[in-house]
This record gives sequence, C-alpha cells and structure tokens, in this order.
Amino acid sequence: MSSEFAISARGIGKSYRIAHKRQHATMAEAMLHKLRNPFEKDPSEEMWALNDVSFDIPHGEIVGLLGRNGAGKSTLLKILSRITEPTTGEARLSGRIGSLIEVGTGFQPELTGRENIFLNGAILGMRRHEIAKRFDEIVDFSGVEKFLDTPVKHYSSGMYVRLAFAVAAHLDTDILLVDEVLSVGDADFQKKSLGKMDDVAHSGRTVIFVSHNVAAMETLCRQGLFFRGGKLAYSGPIGDALAEYHKSLKSFSDGPIQPMPVVNGKYLRTVDVVDDAGESVRVLPMGTPLRIQIQAQFPDQIDYPIFTAYIDNASGQQVLSVGSPKTERGIPGVFGTSEISCVIEHLPLPPGEYFLRLGLIHGTEYLDDTSPSIMFTVSNADTFKDGWGARRGICVAGSRWKAVSVFADPEEVA
Repeated sequence: MSSEFAISARGIGKSYRIAHKRQHATMAEAMLHKLRNPFEKDPSEEMWALNDVSFDIPHGEIVGLLGRNGAGKSTLLKILSRITEPTTGEARLSGRIGSLIEVGTGFQPELTGRENIFLNGAILGMRRHEIAKRFDEIVDFSGVEKFLDTPVKHYSSGMYVRLAFAVAAHLDTDILLVDEVLSVGDADFQKKSLGKMDDVAHSGRTVIFVSHNVAAMETLCRQGLFFRGGKLAYSGPIGDALAEYHKSLKSFSDGPIQPMPVVNGKYLRTVDVVDDAGESVRVLPMGTPLRIQIQAQFPDQIDYPIFTAYIDNASGQQVLSVGSPKTERGIPGVFGTSEISCVIEHLPLPPGEYFLRLGLIHGTEYLDDTSPSIMFTVSNADTFKDGWGARRGICVAGSRWKAVSVFADPEEVA
C-alpha cells in the first residue's frame, strides 16, 4: 500500500458472533437443563458487518460513505479510528487522525466545561497549547460561555453535544472521520455545524463523512463509497454513488414497496407515495410531483374533514405542510373505507431524506395526528434546465434572469 494515499484498506472484514439463548418454559426447566448439560454452549451464528472491503483515498480527498442502516459504514469508521480491530485485512492511515464518531466521548460529568475542553481535546489528540490557542473559538462556537465553570452533569443535552462538537470540530488533523454529527443540537446549531464542516472539507484535509443528510453529502463530498450488506458495492464520484444509493432505497428488504401502516392512527390506516402510474416509489427527482395516497376507515360519516400532510427533514425540522381546502372546494364528507389522495405538483425541496406525517381535523378537533409514517428521498436533478441542479437552502425554485446594458451619456460621465 502506497504512502501517496491518506487511507489504504485491503480486504477489511469484521465479524461478530451472535448467541441465541435457549428458551425454557420455567426457571426450574432452565436450571434442570443446565445441570444436565453443564458444558453446553448456547447456539450462535457468525454475522459479517464488513466483508472484503478494499479502497484507496488520496490525500486531501473528501469522501462520503453511503448505504442503508446496517450496511457497515459506522463499523468501517470504528476500524479506521482504531476503536475496534478488523477480523480480516488491514487499513493504513498516513497522518494525524481525528474522529467525530461518538460526540462527547471522554467528557467527565463531575468536571466543568472548561476542564472538559482541555481533557476532551487531549483525548482527541490536541496538545495543551493548541487547545489554549483555540479555547475562545471553541467556547464561542459552542455558546456555553456562561456555564464554563459549571460541571457538565448539570448541562442540558443540547449544551452537552454543542460543547463536544465544538471541541472535536476544531481539531487540527490530517484525516478527519465524521459520523452523523450534523444531527446534534437545534436547527441553528446544525446550520453552524454544516458551515464548519464545509470549512474543514475545503481546508485540504482528508475527510470521510457519514450522514443521512444527502444534500450536505452532495455539497461537501467529491467522491463516494456505497456499501450494501457489508460490502463495497460502488466507488466513484459522489453523484454516481448517490444514484446507486437511491436505487437501493427503491425497495425494502429487496422486496416490492408496500403502503406503510399509519402508526397510532385512529381513522388513518395506510399511506403511500406513488408515481404517475400509481406504483409505489420512495425516490423522487427534485421538482417532480409528490403524490400521496391514504387509506382510512370511518365507522361514521364525517362531514367536511380536513386532511393535512407535514414533511420533516432528516433533522426533524418541519419544512412543508399542506392541507385539503377549508372552502367549498374541500372534501364534502367521508364514510367507511375511503381513499384520499394529495398531489403537490412541484415538490419544492432540495435533495435529502424526508419524513411524512399525517393529520385529520374536523372543525377545531384533531382526530388524527400521526407519528412519521413514511420516509422518502428527493434526488438531485436539473429540474429548471439551468445547469445547476440543487443549491443550498431548505427549498428550491426556478428563476428568470435578465441583464440590460445602460450606456451613460459621455458628457454626464465627465
């Protein structure tokens, strides 16, 4: 493996042994079985979280790790950061390594915020003079200045993660491993965190980045590694890697997509996202229609119901809400098994993962207000035919531009 690469991995595999405890009807039966078979071990099976993974990452490259939950992304980062050892293969890293894998690891609850900054910075590889040099910047970024000399056990969860992220994000490292840290804190802090990660990504350091925020992934990364079932399924430009990832979301458990049951629905039973042919989909190109289909059961007639749909982003922020009309154009009534449909003609959301919630109102009474019922992904596309595709922000829109040259009278200029 050549030193021209910041990270070189060859044949990395990680297996875990999962034990299956025997089931017994009673405690007496379990004890009797143990007495009769004192040396018998519970049956177990071997599970490979990663299997024969090889890749090279040049110095200064920004790489996104993609894949569904359980694909092996976090396991790979733990191996690269030396938290766990691989079962097979090896990985070589050239340079100083920093990890933002488990934000807050190393914080001691009895110590103050000030003390924990120095302690956590040391754990993450910073020297004391480096921490002191960046101390004010870390405190300003975290926003916990008033509580610096308070033990962190008295911090709220938001204060805790803000301080932990601030320390970790200001590391001066050659290689930075980042796992889902953009989901910490409130919306304002997440925006600031994304800006900081943007600075890191363009500072010449080598970065491996894991996030379910597809828009952030596309903005920050140049290359992508797509994992499926513990194996590296694709390595290449981030746009192509995201396309492979979106393909994997078109089915669950490699079977056909089905309408999703509505959690805690009193009247609402299932919800689905469909294409123009009525087939279930979970990936929509940016700017295309969002078609929602709902099935409900009403034992009694409900006149003039109002159905609502709310869309949250991956950070839990509500970014869009729509509702059936409250005017004469509304739904006059529902009874028995009913199918309700909603179409948002041009979904104004940038690439990313989103969650759909439903509501049902009658008069001023909320009859249903469900938990997130379905997840869907918006993929990037040149929707407006302007060569741009997605831009930063929480919404997208087309625009018209015009320039007019104005020639001043030479005598007026003089």
